[in-house]
Formats: sequence, structure tokens, C-alpha cells
Amino acid sequence: MNKYEETLTNLQTQLKHFGLNPAEWTLQRIQSLSYIIQNKNDESFALYGRLEFRNHKPQWKSLEVMSI
Repeated sequence: MNKYEETLTNLQTQLKHFGLNPAEWTLQRIQSLSYIIQNKNDESFALYGRLEFRNHKPQWKSLEVMSI
């Protein structure tokens, strides 16, 4: 697993801290610190996620609903 795949896996796992099931969501990077988080079952349901670095590791700073 390369560094980018490891980062995606860690970010996906962190979704549980927001009450989301990580297995139900896909991540797509749109900028260096921004991601689209899309529901696998309902692609029209998407979130906008922003990252921050803590201890040199990326973590979610915020998640916002983009569309339902």
C-alpha cells in the first residue's frame, strides 16, 4: 500500500467519528486538503470534507453536506 492509499484508508476509517459507516462512502480528492465524500448507495448524497494536519497526520477538520 502506498502513502496515498494509506492516507485514504485512514481518512475513510475516521468517518466513524462523524457517525458514518466508512464502508458506505468513497473519497475523492479535489484539492490538497479537500475531498468529496460520496455515498456508495446514493451517489446524489455527498459531503465536502476539509483536512487539517495534527502530529504530521491528516485528519478531518470538518464535513459539510453538499447535496442530499
